[in-house]
Amino acid sequence: MEKSLIISITVLVMINVIDSISNSVVGPSLIFYVTEMGGTQEQYGLIMSAAFVSSMVMMTFYGAWVDSNGNKYRAPYAASFTLGIIGSFIYFLAILVPKGNLAVGAIFLGRLITGMGASGRTLAYSWVATAIPREEQRTTLTIMSLTKCFGMILGPLVNLLVLKVDTALVISSKFDIVIPINQNNSVGLIVALGEGIIFIATFLFLKDPPTKGGMINEKPAKAGLMEIWEAITHFDLFSCLLATFVAMFNFTFYSVAIPPVASHAFGWNPVHISNVLALQAVVLFLGMCASMIFSMAKAPDILLIGFGNFCFVVGGVITYYFWTIDATSLQFVVPMLIVSLSLPFIGPANRSKYTKAVHSRPELENSHGVMQSLCNQAMMIGGLISPNFATAFILRSPKEMELGDNPHELSLWAWCIPISSAIMIIGLLYEEVILGKNELGLYEDESNADVDDAPATETSKLMLAGKGVSKRRRSSIVEINQELSTQYEVDRRLSVEVNGIINPFETRDEIKLRDNLLQDKKEWEELKELAKLMDE
Repeated sequence: MEKSLIISITVLVMINVIDSISNSVVGPSLIFYVTEMGGTQEQYGLIMSAAFVSSMVMMTFYGAWVDSNGNKYRAPYAASFTLGIIGSFIYFLAILVPKGNLAVGAIFLGRLITGMGASGRTLAYSWVATAIPREEQRTTLTIMSLTKCFGMILGPLVNLLVLKVDTALVISSKFDIVIPINQNNSVGLIVALGEGIIFIATFLFLKDPPTKGGMINEKPAKAGLMEIWEAITHFDLFSCLLATFVAMFNFTFYSVAIPPVASHAFGWNPVHISNVLALQAVVLFLGMCASMIFSMAKAPDILLIGFGNFCFVVGGVITYYFWTIDATSLQFVVPMLIVSLSLPFIGPANRSKYTKAVHSRPELENSHGVMQSLCNQAMMIGGLISPNFATAFILRSPKEMELGDNPHELSLWAWCIPISSAIMIIGLLYEEVILGKNELGLYEDESNADVDDAPATETSKLMLAGKGVSKRRRSSIVEINQELSTQYEVDRRLSVEVNGIINPFETRDEIKLRDNLLQDKKEWEELKELAKLMDE
């Protein structure tokens, strides 16, 4: 690998580590800052959703910017870091605003603008897709994933330092302008400092990839009502989109619930909470590795998705019973760690299942980019809705628990987590047995007979092999361009991202599919060259 690429990857690693540390500092302390400034639990949920909303809006903007400027990354990254610095300073200065809705609104604005900047981090996916040789991309993404986990492990150390902050910044003694700096608002300064460091590193050392080239000059297809309708009217496609939404909704709930519950039940401060989140990051990465091993061992997607949802069912049930006023620390941590195994198993396997379902439908041949985008949007919507729903309906207020006899930290609405995941498992069984997908091979599959003449159905397989012969149609030029495009790769990677941690692994079927696409691309290019020679 070229020296310039190694230096650029080092810059991306630095961005990952600093971002991870920043998130590990903001996440555990946000609920304390909101309540200090006179905010409510519901407003805390709204602020948690703010960054998600702005990220959804700005993500497409950054991608379009890179596409339009010749694949140059310094300017988009500079805008991303600048927004992060502005948002962090607003977050820091919110302590000057009178307590109540105005102060909470300032925190909300700060997190909203910070989210607009944070969405630019998705540029790393497109940079890797265009700058790193395909055979080295998984290694690069694995390194980035490990460093993200490493940053979360360093988070508690930074929180330990922040916990002792209690001072003031005198701007003008004459006019009595003093900015209080405590353990809550000082987080904004730390994030701004981190953004400034990676701004400089990116501007000086990040190398732009070569200008992207494709097989043909064709703009990618845009989402239309017909494509969306296709996605939601077929069970195999709809079930994957719903599974993505449910998994992200359920997992995001824990990210929202951990700080306030830990604070009320155990009196934990941000350091204790970030310790738990660091442990969660380790479990998440181990889950990703285990998921990859099982997939390479030819474990069917349905089993991996089923296991992930089973973790949600078990974790969700014991969360309700374990998270009580008189719970022990072990009772608090165990359900969270069980749930942490869910997304690493559901994400790649569900993405693989969804991709195969899309490929089984010839009518969606020119809409693969749109369909992958829908999967990513389902994930984002789950993460957007979950914080508000959790704080409004699931988390119980301390006052409510003190006045009543119910010791549970969560309301009965918490049962939506295990119930929704149980429904996902039932859906998998319905598709497997009733619709006859037969991925588990529970009965003799006669679908291979005359497969070339058979129409595509709900259960059509992406790749069907005969005795030593691979039977499949050649992908079209439009299909290849879409699936090998940068935007497709970004959507594909984002749809399985967990707490900002990159999932670098792919299922066995995804690897096989990508190899087939590359082979088809090569064949089309050879045909194009042959046609050119014949014309001459």
